[in-house]
Amino acid sequence: MKGRVDGGTLVAFVLTGIVWGAGFLFIRLAVAGMTPVQFVLLRTALAAVSLAAAMLILRRRWPRGVVAWRRIATLGIVGCALPFLFYAWAGQRIPSGLSSIYNAAVPVATALVTIVATRQERLGARKLVAIGLGALGILVVMAPWQLDSSAFDVWGQVACIIAVLGLGFAFSYTRKAITPLGIDPIGMAMGQMLVCALALTIVLPFTAPPPIAWDASVGTALVLSGIFATGVAYIWSFRIIDTWGAASASMVTYLTTLVGVALGILVLHEPISLNQIAGAVVVLVGVAVGVSGARRPRPE
Repeated sequence: MKGRVDGGTLVAFVLTGIVWGAGFLFIRLAVAGMTPVQFVLLRTALAAVSLAAAMLILRRRWPRGVVAWRRIATLGIVGCALPFLFYAWAGQRIPSGLSSIYNAAVPVATALVTIVATRQERLGARKLVAIGLGALGILVVMAPWQLDSSAFDVWGQVACIIAVLGLGFAFSYTRKAITPLGIDPIGMAMGQMLVCALALTIVLPFTAPPPIAWDASVGTALVLSGIFATGVAYIWSFRIIDTWGAASASMVTYLTTLVGVALGILVLHEPISLNQIAGAVVVLVGVAVGVSGARRPRPE
């Protein structure tokens, strides 16, 4: 992110942070009327349809080739379906603001996945410190010494950690395997959501889902989550990754966390504890250490 900052990408960065931050509120409202699998299926299906319509109207090029769709499928399952499901499941068990605090660890997870799984970078002292601080911050947020008296479900928090790792994979894998293919950002987002929706269509019957309890808040949250927090925001996200690289792009969780916590308190009147604030600060310090001095990756 050094040098001249592209104004369009900066605007996309800010808007993505705001919309994704609001996404935790949408999850909390939507899963009050449906199961996590139902929600993620409808969310990604709505996103896929709206993005496909945008491609037709704008006459954008559709993803083509076995390699492209194989990589899109990998991203759709590991980097989309799994994180979405775990966050939706957590949304039934813990406050939306707490989920957004865990989301602040995505840059640390991105660095970890980039180093260990995709082997794009070396594990230097700076990244070791960042990963250590991120782990410490998560430990402080979970407060295992208070689990017996905690008002927040531990498994809901574990689900958030798994979701964060999935999103870390998504940022890293997109930069390594998707960006070099030169796929249209709208087509990339559409393909990812389509794969996710198709996979969950297969899974849904095995979950014995109950009828959806529709009301205004559930329906509105679903539509906003599908079209904006999933469809439009993912187009912005791919642009940011392509321009700034995975590590810098993942810093969007700075803003996401602030928006998510603020909406949880203001709209849902959710509580927030001192250890959650302290843990979030530690995680953000770890993120700052990890991305400070980071250079934009060279084109592959």
